[in-house]
Amino acid sequence: MNTKMSSEMTEQPQVLGRLAERFGAIAEQVREVAAESGAVKGVAFLARGSSDNSALLGRYAIEQQTGLPTSLVAPSIVTVYKQRPELYRGWLLVALSQSGRTPEIVDIAGRYAECGASVVAVTNNPDSALARAARLHVALDAGPELAVPATKTVTSQMLAILAIAAGLGDADAGLSEADVARIPDAAATILADFAPVERVVAALAEHRGMAIVGRGACYPAALETALKLQETLGVMAHGFSSADFRHGPIAVCGPDAPAVLLAGSGPADDDTRALRSDLAARSAHVAELGTGPNADAAWPALGTMAECILATVRGQQLALATAAHLGVDPDQPTGLNKVTLTH
Repeated sequence: MNTKMSSEMTEQPQVLGRLAERFGAIAEQVREVAAESGAVKGVAFLARGSSDNSALLGRYAIEQQTGLPTSLVAPSIVTVYKQRPELYRGWLLVALSQSGRTPEIVDIAGRYAECGASVVAVTNNPDSALARAARLHVALDAGPELAVPATKTVTSQMLAILAIAAGLGDADAGLSEADVARIPDAAATILADFAPVERVVAALAEHRGMAIVGRGACYPAALETALKLQETLGVMAHGFSSADFRHGPIAVCGPDAPAVLLAGSGPADDDTRALRSDLAARSAHVAELGTGPNADAAWPALGTMAECILATVRGQQLALATAAHLGVDPDQPTGLNKVTLTH
């Protein structure tokens, strides 16, 4: 399918490669900001949409690698309920916005800075208002992204977040240089292997609702995959943690409501794979994307949280292949714009 979305997806190995070359430098810049702030008390993430899913990966990575408390900022607490973030002095605020232009994100980042937080902005626009408002700006250098569904900016955000986590943790806690170097080629391997996802779509495309399930590093990818299906196709897809899924949502799955499992090589992924038999007992169609022996569409096992990036690329393929199967233009979803100017 020759679309802007597909074209931008194919750029991801190059975008990730450029960012991988800067990974150590970004980590060192974050280390310097943290040192200037004294002991960092915690890390807060500020984002909307796809950026929020990248932020969730950051929460996992930073809590795992540093033990620092993390939070996902509820923007309405500041903009609607008028609460000032006075207690965030000494915290790092990581603000993510692909355009760097969302007024709400820019405004809130400024308020956190006024209250003593050190703002690190992650954007694809070094001249944006958010980049200018930050103590440190991490540029994605992804080039123009024209399709409404974000692809290359999401995966590059995820890698940038992992670099930020590396800058806050011990040298041995995060990704090694060799780990980082493997990511672009792994993404290229997935992008060259589209046929398995097309086979998955042939069984799923007739359904207008489905669950996308993952845990640990695959949980943000499950949320992002559900979002891609929602915005490109209007499919009522929902992302779940496999643990939360068992607490009730599994009941909606059955012959008319399939599930897509994202399960890599991390310590939380066997829990997701174990759902396959439970879902089969409900006569639900199940597709598994991941590194297991029964995966319907595989990705290379990295053994790190960077597998979230690979799971996200598979999720993008799922949305693109479904659009092609249904004859839908994924570049211009109904009623959506590239930049959502929330306040």
